[in-house]
Amino acid sequence: MKLMLVASAGGHLAQLVALESWWENNSRSWVTFRRPEVEAVLAGEEVTWCHFPTTRNLPNAFRNLLLAWPTLLRNRPDVVISAGAAVSVPFFIVARILGIKTVYIECFDRITMPTLSGRICYPLSDLFCVQWDEQLVYYPEAVNIGQLL
Repeated sequence: MKLMLVASAGGHLAQLVALESWWENNSRSWVTFRRPEVEAVLAGEEVTWCHFPTTRNLPNAFRNLLLAWPTLLRNRPDVVISAGAAVSVPFFIVARILGIKTVYIECFDRITMPTLSGRICYPLSDLFCVQWDEQLVYYPEAVNIGQLL
């Protein structure tokens, strides 16, 4: 299976890295922010650097939408997986248009209220995962996979 893992730096990326035993034997590429700590964690991995900042930054959301088209067409993943945040949205929109499966993992630290990215990606996701039962109130069709960190 060919994967594309999309996440903001920090805790979002850490949640995907925590799934290494699941993705390590698959062909994969990453989309995230170019930061020294990210370069260290993803050394040796295929990475596309997206535009930062993304949270409520419409110009960079648009730039990332334009980045998503060639990136998804070049890599042709079977599935796009994201643990957020805003960088996931343009990639999920384009993946949906291209017929690429999507999996979203809602943040572990947003127990009692949904994230903006989660609310946007929920209807765009083929599989939506949460890490707490309390999150099922906002995402009733989600699957609780338990805490990743």
